[in-house]
Amino acid sequence: MFRNHHCIWSLTGTLCSVFFFVHGLTSTAWAQSGFQRRATTLADLSGMVWVGGDRFIAVHDAKAEGEQFLPRVADLRLPKSLRGVTYRDSRLCVRGEVPNDLESVARIPGRREVLLVESGDGPDGPAIKKIYKASIQSQGIRVTKAVEWPFDITNVEGSAVACLGGTYVFVFAERADNQASTELTWVKFDPKRMKFAKKSRSVTFPQPDPDRFNRVIVGLDIDSNGLIYSVSAFDPENAGPPLSDDADNGPYAAGVYLIGSIGLESDQPQINLFDTPAVVGLVDGFKVETVAVREDSDSGSYEIFIGTDDENYGGVLRRLPPPVLPAGIEN
Repeated sequence: MFRNHHCIWSLTGTLCSVFFFVHGLTSTAWAQSGFQRRATTLADLSGMVWVGGDRFIAVHDAKAEGEQFLPRVADLRLPKSLRGVTYRDSRLCVRGEVPNDLESVARIPGRREVLLVESGDGPDGPAIKKIYKASIQSQGIRVTKAVEWPFDITNVEGSAVACLGGTYVFVFAERADNQASTELTWVKFDPKRMKFAKKSRSVTFPQPDPDRFNRVIVGLDIDSNGLIYSVSAFDPENAGPPLSDDADNGPYAAGVYLIGSIGLESDQPQINLFDTPAVVGLVDGFKVETVAVREDSDSGSYEIFIGTDDENYGGVLRRLPPPVLPAGIEN
């Protein structure tokens, strides 16, 4: 037994010597040829929705100027093995225009359609303030209509759609950098014709943790029961120097919250905020920018997923533990 082990270790030592000898000869060549592997190839996830099964549709916030050839949409599948999350990126051009700063995507309940929503951040003008309706295909999406934002906006990063007894409601919020609150706004709309009501309503949503975050709402989703989930974030871009000098490398932080519900009152859509938002998850080191609820209508179970936009670090898709719901609230 000792001799066998001795032979094994001798052979192993010989192989190691050969490996290190070869590695020593070739390492310079590898460095010269740029032999490096990226830690992740998944780009930022600035908006994301669950569209059924293990599938999610996400958007990247590439800009029209200087980033016109970068992908705009990602079709993602949850991991089934060590291979990890799989996805298919695609570029987007609608009537000769490339979308600018897509910061959110909203699923239209009961329809195989989503809204791809530009933030409005950038030069003035309607060219960069559009909402695109797209049908969900077996692979990717297909844009079927594009309309201008129905309201004057500055930088919207969260949007969602609710269906209340056949009435569709579009919900959105400004990011509100370094502000104490933002307005959570809702408006009736017709998803078939992409027509929005002229009159909207809003409610003030306070920054849930002013000591931790400097962006009030950067992501939204609404589940089938009308519960509203939101994301707040810290981005050094809005923190001032020295952190803002290297903002694309962090540090980041984010919080995911259950903030209220939407329903019909006197046949009109109404959002009611909780007195205190329920914490779904606090995520340090990552800039969460989107939350998506995955539901199983048969069992009534649900899961909360997040997507991050970590700038130079790329993006990740992760599942959070189920939240502790406020007293009297059921999902």
